[in-house]
Amino acid sequence: MSASLDFYPVLNSSAISFLFLTKRISEVKKILFVLAGLILVSFPSLLAQLPLRHSSSPTAYTSGTDPEEEEEEEEDEFRGFSFGLNIGSYIGSAKTGNFYNGDGIQNFPDNPNGVLGYSIYERLSQPVLTQQEFSYITGYYNAASFEVPYDSSPLNMKYNPSFMVGLQVKYNFTRYAALVFNVNSMKLKAASQFTLRCIGTGAQQNAQQDIRLFNITGNEQRFNFNLGYRQGWEINPITNFYLQLGGSMLGTKVERNQIFVAERTYDLFVGASNPYQLLPYQPRTDIGFGFYLAPGFEFFIKDKYTFDISFGMSRDKIILISEETKAWNKWLQASFTL
Repeated sequence: MSASLDFYPVLNSSAISFLFLTKRISEVKKILFVLAGLILVSFPSLLAQLPLRHSSSPTAYTSGTDPEEEEEEEEDEFRGFSFGLNIGSYIGSAKTGNFYNGDGIQNFPDNPNGVLGYSIYERLSQPVLTQQEFSYITGYYNAASFEVPYDSSPLNMKYNPSFMVGLQVKYNFTRYAALVFNVNSMKLKAASQFTLRCIGTGAQQNAQQDIRLFNITGNEQRFNFNLGYRQGWEINPITNFYLQLGGSMLGTKVERNQIFVAERTYDLFVGASNPYQLLPYQPRTDIGFGFYLAPGFEFFIKDKYTFDISFGMSRDKIILISEETKAWNKWLQASFTL
């Protein structure tokens, strides 16, 4: 059985570009308004922490060191830029994991790179599956045939925790207040199992259903930019607790969706509508905007060397080919800065 997908007429390229740009500018404005509001809310506390020099009593200190100058020098130790390395673990929302469960993708609003998303049933049916491949699978399992049950696909496919690495740029106003920019990259993998029913095997001849489990995976790359304001509170001379809020941008690239049968790999995403000519799928990166929240602890080691650990949550627009979902992603991040 071959898949047939309906595609909308292609709009004029300049009109599409204009609509895309307008939509992105609107989203960026919303994020900037949120970030500006957060900074304004915290501005009074920031001013209270900055050292103020009073000139009304020029002769108040005739000898020794002005205590206010000592306080200003102490605050100046933290003011300025610092750069760091991020490492951690990233957990993608399970809300988008089922994108890879093998149900297939129907009715694309657009047709990115000519991609087709076959279901498990479509991919393992002729003519998408060649007669040679069909004979190989049946021979591998000593079966006369096989079929895909209606409930073959997994219902709760989730991402595995993935390794995250990136860079941090921070500008400290004081020990307690800073603007923080992070860029992180990660590779995600969603994994589960689906079922096939083998026909004509020994198990079925004994009046039993010969239903077997097979692996299905989805792989994607993501990068995340976030810019936020950090407000800290001192716990002890070397430790701050902080809360960080700001805007985020998530880039997502769907790499592949695969099933594994008889020690062979079959791609569900292909790049052509002709089932007799399956071309490699060409991934593209899609961008979504959102916001994030990250409480954490910052430790001051020596001079401007710091180490902090945080738990972050971001409400992102996740775009997987042509499917858009708003969901919460989470991460645990450790940063080393100097």
